[in-house]
Amino acid sequence: MKKKLVKALVICGMIGIGFTALGTNVEAATRSYGNGVYCNKQKCWVNWNEAKQQIAGIVIGGWASSLASMGR
Repeated sequence: MKKKLVKALVICGMIGIGFTALGTNVEAATRSYGNGVYCNKQKCWVNWNEAKQQIAGIVIGGWASSLASMGR
């Protein structure tokens, strides 16, 4: 009884690993847009840490530019 249970669990595990391998697309190229947005053939997503840094850079750059133009 115990051997049959172990054998059944091993078979189920192997089937699960097989389905996982079939569902994973290793060759899916990921494209970065440089602002924290990434896309591949299936989906797009945001790396929020990178996006926050980019947004902060834009805000600081605009603020510094406005200060420089006020001195003219």
